Amino acid sequence: MAVGLGFLGRGRRTDSLPYWALHIGAAAVAGAAVGGVLGGVGMLLSLGSVRPWAIGMFAVVALGLGLRRLPPKIGRQRQVPRRWGADVPISRVYLLWGLMLGCGLATPVFHTAFVLLMGAQATAGVWLGLASGALFGATRQAMAMIPALGRFGPERTMGLLSELRPLARRVNTGLAIGGGLLLVAASGL
Repeated sequence: MAVGLGFLGRGRRTDSLPYWALHIGAAAVAGAAVGGVLGGVGMLLSLGSVRPWAIGMFAVVALGLGLRRLPPKIGRQRQVPRRWGADVPISRVYLLWGLMLGCGLATPVFHTAFVLLMGAQATAGVWLGLASGALFGATRQAMAMIPALGRFGPERTMGLLSELRPLARRVNTGLAIGGGLLLVAASGL
């Protein structure tokens, strides 16, 4: 991932903006697709009628998974396939990579607050699922682009992962608790 993001940090930033936009846009589309499907399935199962209980259950699961010594890796456990070599056009790589990362299911998500998001999407209906999924996908990838736009090298980018891991775990736990309580309270209205 760091090597791929490093491409966007080379040369003039304006040269990389179309790839950045393609990547973020694809991530938003994939996130929206997953959120919309979850919202549709939730509507078919009438989860909206038990929204506070369903969200509360998802929040407890997210919190429990997040407090484990080693949090689970949700999604497939790989990033961009290695077979995507130099012969694959860079625009296609960034498009497909954005789709994979933005959906949250094709690559690892180490933060269990994602479970809470999926629970909220499943109880919110198609339109809110689409909107929240698009925001998830775009935000997930926009955050990943900050090191590239800041011209961090691959070593510095990968160093951020271990450097920020303790903070990310605390924020994840806070999201599971605070987000769960807020969603339960809002859904009971």
